[in-house]
Amino acid sequence: MNTILFEAHSGWRYVVLLVSAVALIKFIYGWLAKSEWSKLDRQLIITYAAVLTIQWLLGIVLWIMRMMPMNMVYIEHLVTMTLALAPAHITLSRVNKASSSGAKYRTATIFTGISTLLVWIGVALITGVI
Repeated sequence: MNTILFEAHSGWRYVVLLVSAVALIKFIYGWLAKSEWSKLDRQLIITYAAVLTIQWLLGIVLWIMRMMPMNMVYIEHLVTMTLALAPAHITLSRVNKASSSGAKYRTATIFTGISTLLVWIGVALITGVI
């Protein structure tokens, strides 16, 4: 069971990184091109938050099942990934409060960008890049 969870957690990170990249590119393009906010944009926010939450939950379950020691690398990874969840989930409520499409794209770009940066840092920490 541990191996399956580990492989799922390891493989799912690529889904998280792919969805975050697609969302970020779409939001930046929409902001710069002054596009109208669409249902697809809303779905991208929801999808990104969902795949990131699944990844976080897989990591928590894996950590509990393995009873991993609390060394600094795991603590930093856990904290960074938990912090990445906040802007991912805040994005939709902030976008809903924005008055124009430009403001929606700007907000989505900023919050998704912060979350994506934290995800990249979290992945780099656990893989030993940092």
